[in-house]
Amino acid sequence: MYLLVLSTCDRDVKLCLFVSQALADLGWSQPTLIQEKAIPLALEGKDLLARARTGSGKTAAYAIPLIQRILTSKQQAIRALVLVPTKELGQQVQSMIRQLTAYCSRDVRVADISGKADISAQKPILMEKPDIVVSTPSRVQAHINGQTLQLQSSLEMLVIDEADLLFSFGFEADLKSLLCHLPKIYQAFLMSATLNDDVQALKELVLHNPVMLKLQGSQLPGSSQLQQYSVRCEEEDKFLLIYTLLKLGLVQGKSLLFVRDVDRCYRLKLFLEQFSIPACVLNSELPIHSRCHIITQFNQGFYNYIIATDEQGLENPERRKRTLGKRKDKEYGVSRGIDFHNVCNVINFDFPASVESYIHRVGRTARADNPGSALSFISHTELPMLMEVENALTGDRTHDSVLKPYGFKMEEIEGFRYRCRDAMRSVTKQAVKEARLKEIKQELLNSEKLKTYFEDNPRDLQLLRHDKDLHPAVIKPHLKNVPDYLIPTALKSLVNPLKRRKKKKNKAGGVMLSSFKVRSVIYSFVT
Repeated sequence: MYLLVLSTCDRDVKLCLFVSQALADLGWSQPTLIQEKAIPLALEGKDLLARARTGSGKTAAYAIPLIQRILTSKQQAIRALVLVPTKELGQQVQSMIRQLTAYCSRDVRVADISGKADISAQKPILMEKPDIVVSTPSRVQAHINGQTLQLQSSLEMLVIDEADLLFSFGFEADLKSLLCHLPKIYQAFLMSATLNDDVQALKELVLHNPVMLKLQGSQLPGSSQLQQYSVRCEEEDKFLLIYTLLKLGLVQGKSLLFVRDVDRCYRLKLFLEQFSIPACVLNSELPIHSRCHIITQFNQGFYNYIIATDEQGLENPERRKRTLGKRKDKEYGVSRGIDFHNVCNVINFDFPASVESYIHRVGRTARADNPGSALSFISHTELPMLMEVENALTGDRTHDSVLKPYGFKMEEIEGFRYRCRDAMRSVTKQAVKEARLKEIKQELLNSEKLKTYFEDNPRDLQLLRHDKDLHPAVIKPHLKNVPDYLIPTALKSLVNPLKRRKKKKNKAGGVMLSSFKVRSVIYSFVT
């Protein structure tokens, strides 16, 4: 099927065999809807403005035509530029293109110049004239100003990925300046999850008689693929509930836990450490290589829980400029622009501040054809935003709620409350401050003193783990295990630690329950 799509506008079918072999290695047998519609149009030379939700295959939809065109007429020049809003997305795009060019890597070379801080260190990379350059607008503009990058004579294709985020990340001036250094004629693709006013402005600046593809009416998958729940709970109950869900194994699979700010990330991490629940924080204050390493280890299954914030001020860029400060990376984003693999659950520990943030957070799960679930903790102050999200997702049809009530009976786990309060007494403001300082200092040591060593010994870098205990708070040993008498009767057979160990060891007869089977057991308990 992919071969048919690739060869629609290309007479030489042999050229697309390289890509087809790479797609087979990736296990992609059928193109997604955006790929099926966009690739033939792109191969015809059309400009495209494509709107499709996250996880729909937009990256491959523009990467495959780029590769095909470069293979058709090989030249020693920079022929394609892919602009992204975040450094993390830049590395993700580079990785995807390298996977797609596994059988023609000598003919199609890609370079990501968004991540390194030193402009001069990237000069040798650009002097080699890679076929495809991936970067943020500010980094490209810096290279143009430094006369290390010249695009007017060779550029044939321009891609703007996650176009709706570029202006929100403060790239408006860089992008407009950059466009003045491009040739008069080039093919352009704008890929976006939403079509807001910023995207319409980009359309006027970049595209020429584009074909518009609006492939999904809904920005989130349907209820058959994505199950969305909400539970009413105040501050203390949020910690009690997350402890119960994670410690008793009621939430299974890889999960993203979203909170409202970085301090909150470390507070939740330190709280979970009290109960020997490992998790890592994805912090915008950490270096780009560290953040990407955390994501890679999560994707490879080293650990199951990431605590993160989404980018601040997506709905209000001016507020974001005032609050970020100098320490945080302005080209950083979690809820958008990062490809977390096989995320089973998204938990909104703190409800997002806008409808867009909710969509982008929840869009991290149920990607492609995989199922997923989202659970939001709602305090009384967050109820108005819950109503906004409901209205946006249902089209103001109040009788048809998208976020189903997660009717957990909090009184059944009241016996755990004293343990949570005991743990919270150790998670002080000073402990949070020390945890942040400790992690930043450790990253500085790694990036400065061990940088050369790890470049020469990349395998040793895999030994670093980002979910290790920070231990600035006093760990109380008695909190590690859950006494059997505290576990509700309806759940004892499911969550008993000894029985779970036996199931894991008994390969012949032991079968771990899937997240959906576990959920049905939970509902028999909570409803």
